[in-house]
Amino acid sequence: MAAKHVMDMTKGSPARLLLRFSIPLFLGNLLQQLYNLADTSIAGHILGDTALSQIGATAALYSLIINAAFGLNNGLALTVSRHFGAADHKKMKQSVCWMVLLSTASALLMTAGFLVFRRPLLSALQVPEELWDGALSYLTIILAGIPLAMMYNLEASLLQAVGNSTVPLVFLLFSSILNVALDFLFMKPLAMGVRGAAAATVLAQGISAGLGIAYIIHNYPQLRFGKKEWNVKRQFVLDMYWTGLSMALMGTVYNIGSVVLQSSINGLGNTYIAAQVGGRRLAELFYTPGLAIGTGAATYTSQNYGAKQADRIRKGIWTALSLYGIWWVIALIFLFSSASAAVRLITGSQNPDVISNAVLYLKAGIPMMPPMGVLIILRNVLQGMRHSVSPLLCSTLELAGKVIFALWLVPSFGYPAVCVCEPVTWVICFLFILGACFLHKTEFRTSPGQ
Repeated sequence: MAAKHVMDMTKGSPARLLLRFSIPLFLGNLLQQLYNLADTSIAGHILGDTALSQIGATAALYSLIINAAFGLNNGLALTVSRHFGAADHKKMKQSVCWMVLLSTASALLMTAGFLVFRRPLLSALQVPEELWDGALSYLTIILAGIPLAMMYNLEASLLQAVGNSTVPLVFLLFSSILNVALDFLFMKPLAMGVRGAAAATVLAQGISAGLGIAYIIHNYPQLRFGKKEWNVKRQFVLDMYWTGLSMALMGTVYNIGSVVLQSSINGLGNTYIAAQVGGRRLAELFYTPGLAIGTGAATYTSQNYGAKQADRIRKGIWTALSLYGIWWVIALIFLFSSASAAVRLITGSQNPDVISNAVLYLKAGIPMMPPMGVLIILRNVLQGMRHSVSPLLCSTLELAGKVIFALWLVPSFGYPAVCVCEPVTWVICFLFILGACFLHKTEFRTSPGQ
């Protein structure tokens, strides 16, 4: 495999390697959120607050599905990373084979299941009657495109597993630009409304996924597989699927809480739905890049775990935490200088209630990013070290916190309870994940097998 296409993170400066690997992921997540902001802004400016609410009413459900799919692929890719770090190319090719098979089967099952139950799901989300038709149209098209979104993420996860985080960024840039162009085309000249926003997303993801397949086939001959790679022990597949499933469940459990919370927000009315779209989109601009650092920490940890180098894992953790701290300072500067103007820009709304509540959401969340950063990084490190139970239990705690807020606190205290929900759960889960790492402290000092 050509050296320029991979990054062996078991040798060299941990800080340099993790930074080099994470920056493209960081930029990719940042780009993704900028695209989401652009998508929201286009819908808000062209179609108005009602369309913004139709999209926002289903946002948590779509995030649940996509994060489950992406978590599965990221978890499956950790097996590829471990065998890459151990220089076991035979098992690496077998891992790639089963990653593709398991991911494809899961994508088809998820798409069929959610399409069948999309109407009951909208009812459970308490989508207001006046938003129902638009929300259903948007959700149907988005759900039909799950296999294409998952195919792109599979390719990105596979490339990242062998240390290539730059090419996925290039494809994401292409997809985002194409998506924005299609948004304008479908929503304005073709007058497709919110269906146009969904169709633009699906089509852009599909084209990007097709280009990604061609790139991998051309540049990664050692990742190609045939029928002989199917022939592995049953336990190999079960272990691999559990790693992927645990990361998928980690994201799913967390996002089930977001769906329950979204249901409570929908019950508050259109103003708060629109405010949540604006506030959440901006917040994710600053939250999601931290996930890139977490993904980088997982890949780095997985490779070094396979190479049995515990000292490098420790150094990688401190590097990742330092990177996140720098980003938090940037987020604080934005919060106190530009939050209101940014909300107006991305929502296109002139409603002062929409703007003020969106800013309230940001002021509650962004200052509390440090515990979230530690949580994300340590949770991914534990996954990279083949500890799946603690991260999953941590996500279950997040689910419990959001359910408590959604069922009891939001109905009593309104939208301010929505704003403080996540910061409170971050602190609780931060303490839990520190305790989990303490229980595994010997593995951070002694390499596996020693």
